[in-house]
Amino acid sequence: MAVGVAVITIAWALFAFGFSPMLERMETLKRVIPEKQNELDRLRVKAGEYMSLREELEDLRAKISSQEKNFELLPFIESLVEQCSLTQNVKMMKQVASYPDTDFQEVIVEIEIENVTLRQLCEFIGRFQLSNSVVSIKRLIIKKNITNPDLLDSQIEVRTITSAPSSTPDD
Repeated sequence: MAVGVAVITIAWALFAFGFSPMLERMETLKRVIPEKQNELDRLRVKAGEYMSLREELEDLRAKISSQEKNFELLPFIESLVEQCSLTQNVKMMKQVASYPDTDFQEVIVEIEIENVTLRQLCEFIGRFQLSNSVVSIKRLIIKKNITNPDLLDSQIEVRTITSAPSSTPDD
């Protein structure tokens, strides 16, 4: 009987301190491994997105550095307005204050154009795509003209990104 109790005690001790923790650990791993695998998959997707955004940023930096050093958005838009013969249709054109970031500065110009045809508006907007400068349309609102439903009124917000002016310390 003493041998039987000793065998049962040893078997219980092996189960309690060896086999049971091993089973619990296996259950934990069965639960955790798929979660970690999902996290790894999400991390791979995010890494791909990061690399893509990094390449786009490098392309943008290259485009900004290749653009004319003295490029100014407002005169550029004024020349496009003249090229498209929309000078009489421009109700308002103003440059909005922009604040330089560490390396770049965003310049925004708001334009209101009235009494234009869809063709004129498309030609004007298309000229931005043809430029070698980093110019994009940030916002475009098109409405029918109140007095002539065949014509359009539009509000266009155009932006460019340039290298921020370097600040030099006073001597």
